[in-house]
Amino acid sequence: MSDSRRPPPETTLLIGFDSAWTPKNRGAIVGVVRKDDGTFRELEQPRIANFTEAASAISKWRSSERPAATIVLLDQPIIVTNTAGQRPVENLVASPVSLRYGGVQPANTLRVDMFGPKAPVWQFLDQFGGAADPLNPTADSQVFETYPVLAVIALGWVLHDKRITGRLPKYNPKRKKTFSIDDWHYVCEQLSDEIAARQLSDLGKWISVVKQKQSPCKSDQDGLDACICLLVALYLVERKECLMVGNTDTGYIVVPNGDGLRRELEERCKKTNRDPSLWVRTFALNAVKQ
Repeated sequence: MSDSRRPPPETTLLIGFDSAWTPKNRGAIVGVVRKDDGTFRELEQPRIANFTEAASAISKWRSSERPAATIVLLDQPIIVTNTAGQRPVENLVASPVSLRYGGVQPANTLRVDMFGPKAPVWQFLDQFGGAADPLNPTADSQVFETYPVLAVIALGWVLHDKRITGRLPKYNPKRKKTFSIDDWHYVCEQLSDEIAARQLSDLGKWISVVKQKQSPCKSDQDGLDACICLLVALYLVERKECLMVGNTDTGYIVVPNGDGLRRELEERCKKTNRDPSLWVRTFALNAVKQ
């Protein structure tokens, strides 16, 4: 077959979206294209976006790039059926998060602006295929829920502390009483290593710029969290082993697999009378390990 008749190479559009949960707030979005040879083409640096702006950016990229598949990793609950309290997945992950001085926001439909019938997350999901099943993705557009804090634990980006579990980096500049510029630099460095390994030079330059800021703002952190969401998407498309906590009935979270985190979550299942094999599963995209 001559070059002119060869089919175009298949590509996958990968999106990291750190949403702000509510209609009025804005988070950040970043996207790259992965070619079928495993290399990447960068699109734009992380940009501030609400749900409408994020949907517009994704639609624009889908139109211009015409990818064979689109994978969105969203930092917001995408399955919420409970009317009050926590989702079961939040009850599970709250344990390892709190052991490292973090907290998990509960998602329920009483939080109307976030999860009520007219919340913007549902319209966003409708535009891109709905909440995907990580163990059996079927559509060419897939949205998965992730959680940067849990990804940080899974990746081993915790810092030394008197607790054997270590502590989460304090890199949210909006929390001025606890924010640490050293922790900010640390998260940037960890992310830079992952980005450099994939030769995403423009994104690496953006991280280098925000790392040097002595007074980063909340939008800078939103951009970093969008990059962490994107990193989870990279793990998925590279078919690296990932972790699915929860289920598609009551809600789940996907992060890279970390042996220590998985064991903690399995122990938490036992303490709460849950079957770990049903609530904490390792998988590679399209290849499940029971």
